[in-house]
Amino acid sequence: MFFYLKEGEIMKKMYIDYLCARCHKEPILLSFEMEDTKRNGNYISCSHCGSKNLKEQQATDNFKQCMEHSAYKRIRGYLRQIHSE
Repeated sequence: MFFYLKEGEIMKKMYIDYLCARCHKEPILLSFEMEDTKRNGNYISCSHCGSKNLKEQQATDNFKQCMEHSAYKRIRGYLRQIHSE
């Protein structure tokens, strides 16, 4: 998938890191999918508890930057967040 920028447009970051106010876990979303969801009239919610109260932490192009402050472990093939600072 290729995106072409028009003259004067700024490249948006690919990943957006959120913090859930209810369960304090961090869903990481793709920015273009999140914009598409909002454009269709839907809302963004936490994938762990379903809360709509998410706070944006950071936007980045590197997925590892979203994960560097927490400890993760692979359990049954999935990455699980063990603890956060």
